[in-house]
Amino acid sequence: MGAALKKHKQHTVLIWVVYFVLIGLSLAIALTRGSEGMEPIYYMNIGIDLFGMIVISVIFLSCSFDPAADTVLMRYYKRLINVTFLGLLTDFLSWIVNGIPEFRNINLVANTLYYMCLPLGCYFFWRYVENMLKVDDRILSKVDLVLKYGMLTAVFMRALNAIFGFYFTVDENGIYARASLYPISMIYMFAVSIITMTLIIGGRKKMERRQIVILVLYVVAPTAVGVLTMMKYGLSISYGVVTVVMLLMYCIINIEMSIKAISAEREMKLAASIQQSVLPKHDQAVSDKKQIDLYASMDCAREVGGDFYDYFLVDDDHLCVVMADVSDKGVPAALFMMNAKTTLHSYAMTGASPSKILSRSNEAICRNNTAEMFVTVWLGILELSTGKLTAANAGHEYPIFKNPDGEFELYKDRHGFVIGGMEGVSFKEYEMEFKPGTKMFLYTDGLAEAVDEENNMFGTDRVTAVLNEHCDSSAQEIIEAMRKSVSDFVKDTAPFDDMTMLCLEYRG
Repeated sequence: MGAALKKHKQHTVLIWVVYFVLIGLSLAIALTRGSEGMEPIYYMNIGIDLFGMIVISVIFLSCSFDPAADTVLMRYYKRLINVTFLGLLTDFLSWIVNGIPEFRNINLVANTLYYMCLPLGCYFFWRYVENMLKVDDRILSKVDLVLKYGMLTAVFMRALNAIFGFYFTVDENGIYARASLYPISMIYMFAVSIITMTLIIGGRKKMERRQIVILVLYVVAPTAVGVLTMMKYGLSISYGVVTVVMLLMYCIINIEMSIKAISAEREMKLAASIQQSVLPKHDQAVSDKKQIDLYASMDCAREVGGDFYDYFLVDDDHLCVVMADVSDKGVPAALFMMNAKTTLHSYAMTGASPSKILSRSNEAICRNNTAEMFVTVWLGILELSTGKLTAANAGHEYPIFKNPDGEFELYKDRHGFVIGGMEGVSFKEYEMEFKPGTKMFLYTDGLAEAVDEENNMFGTDRVTAVLNEHCDSSAQEIIEAMRKSVSDFVKDTAPFDDMTMLCLEYRG
């Protein structure tokens, strides 16, 4: 389990425990308070608030186990949940202590926090809708900035109210009363509601009808209640209404999105399985060739990636080895990778030299490269009977070789241009003589460029150091040792790039 996921779970558990404790304390306070001096309408307000807190805590717990729990959209939804819970709790406390002189300060603090919840909830809902519609617009980014500072200003004014009492007051008898400027406290809510409604209407084609209804309901219902209660003091159901809408939002919007996320995850796992299936299997490709010991691995930064390796027999005495890295990541890179792998394999099976294979593959890929992607490739053909290696490099990482009586060293071969970059490119090839015990290590840039928590790169020096620490090990043991070293180095840092490796020992 990664540190980020563990921290998220701990944070979730902590918040839910806080919810549970606060609900318990609220019940205890209500029972201790008793019914003395309470007006009938207080019972309804307190009951709505208490029930709302229980519902909100259940929604929060459900969200925490949601497959999309760590998305930006869900994070804003959970912020809305927290604000709603705080609004319900502070409303509950303010009604419980209202009219009790000894609890005047508690009443003042509870109402101040209650008033602060309004601009916070409006802003978080705006951000929720903005992220749901995936809007990326310069004008909207300026609007978002204005709304953010407006929210901070509204919260600050509510804090000042505790001193100057221009929105509401709590007198010496502990009784709450609205002040003459109370309607002004609603201006931010009305402004954000209008702007959010405009965004929902503008983005309605991106949503299903029931999603639009719920979002509109979240804006309209609390606003309507706010207008009604502005005229009549005593009825406090705003956050009760918000709780109902939050429940509908979770049931209709977030659950639908979770189902889509599960479906997308299943499809990505299937895509990853298909991608892995096209890579060569050692026991099928070269297991009967005693002249070599060969092992390879590919670790994708995402479910699927653009790296690939390949090795196959061109004929009974010639082994073709390929290491490649597509310029992009994810699904587009995976699709391009499949095309590049198939093209390289097809030309290699004609018996052409490495330079010709790369040239012909480049021409074929450039003709249909509408995605304008490219791939770096190292390709070598090893003659098993003699140990003669003929290789060419199309912009790929330098290979690393070890002579039987030496150490692993970076071999700075001549780089050609990348495959798919432009037509008419030729490639230079070179030859090497493998003696029994010679080893070769190929890799993609995701290995050397793996970074730790302080953004330090693993680097080629560490790569060669690890290789030399395990120079007498088998190909598989060397690969596994390298993977462990990288894992120990990066710790919990998420991988930025795919990491693919291949190790070959020529036994003669």
